[in-house]
Amino acid sequence: MMKRILPLLAIALLLGAGLIWKSGVLTPAPGATDTAFSNGPATERNANAPRPGNRAAQGERQGERQGQRANRTNASGRPSAQRGRRFPTAKVVVASVEEKMMAPSAAAPGTIISRNDSRIAAEVSGKIVSIVEVGDIVEKDGIIALLDNAQAELTVRERRADVARLAARSAFLADRYKRFADLGDELGESETSLLQMRSERDEAQQQVNSAKVALERANFLLERTKIRSPFAGRVVSRNVQIGEFANPGSQIARIVDTTNLEVRTQASASLVSALSAGDLLNITKGDEILQGTVRAIVPVGDEVSRTLEMRVSLPEGSDWFVGAAVRVTVPSARPRLAVTAPRDALHIRNDSIDVYRISENNKAQKIPVELGVADGDLIEIIGDIEPGDRLVIRGGERLSDGQTVDIAEPA
Repeated sequence: MMKRILPLLAIALLLGAGLIWKSGVLTPAPGATDTAFSNGPATERNANAPRPGNRAAQGERQGERQGQRANRTNASGRPSAQRGRRFPTAKVVVASVEEKMMAPSAAAPGTIISRNDSRIAAEVSGKIVSIVEVGDIVEKDGIIALLDNAQAELTVRERRADVARLAARSAFLADRYKRFADLGDELGESETSLLQMRSERDEAQQQVNSAKVALERANFLLERTKIRSPFAGRVVSRNVQIGEFANPGSQIARIVDTTNLEVRTQASASLVSALSAGDLLNITKGDEILQGTVRAIVPVGDEVSRTLEMRVSLPEGSDWFVGAAVRVTVPSARPRLAVTAPRDALHIRNDSIDVYRISENNKAQKIPVELGVADGDLIEIIGDIEPGDRLVIRGGERLSDGQTVDIAEPA
């Protein structure tokens, strides 16, 4: 009986000490401490067994050892995975470098004006019978306004009658003088009488001439009751209305030639000195750029600004309007031959300006450059760039030196 009880007591003691027999190895039960294995053979066997709580730490130590081996490999000169990475092919748009005559320039503000801008006035007095509307287009010699011409027509008729009356009297006196002069001494007329007849004849003829001048003046004033435009243009404003009375000198309407335009600008003498009549200048209005021709440079300086006035004619067919503000690009020196490229080819950073040149095997080469004079979208570039080189103008934002590119057609 005691032989059966002793093994059961041994098992109970082991369970009380917190030990569990598992897979032939004594392990501490959950919640138990390692103190139960401080002595005995079981302690020696479990000293080399893996503990569940230390597996994560062992994985971290193994990862650190692998990272150290990788660092020693990179430090020894062997290429790492990062260094061996290949960049993908980039799609870019290119433009060719060109040589062009350019000059340093400055921008001068200007205003578009019309070469023909008139405020038409009345030449005779009269009541306004009709007048054009604002915005109407009138041709050269087209009628702008009509005045009441009744009085002018009466004056013309009166002057025409005077001419007829005086012409008849002149003819009578001329015939009388001729008759007495031909008869001579047969009628017993003295020399004094003949001289008087000739004087009366000549005086009558001069009166006829004077009456004819008066008739022409009356016709002139009658014609001036029709107020005409001196050039083709558009009615910008009118100063009288139908039924109002106009006196000589009264402004009737303003006519502006909207096709013959030019720019009026002020520029310093140092800028104007490099220009002459006939030179072409760039004129900018917003995003639009036109080329104008220097028509005249007024050689009289302003006393305050010390600038000279310049007139630049706009090309025919431009849709710019009178009064618009523009900027005139005035060269400050004579043009010279420069290597130019589009502004889009530049990559501007805080400490450098670069361009990407495409080689014959479609590799991108980063080239540092300096900038010179500019002309619109073109700018002079100074560096290891030759005419005919292909520069990236689109798609170079993330381009790397030596990267292979695929050239696309510009949109």
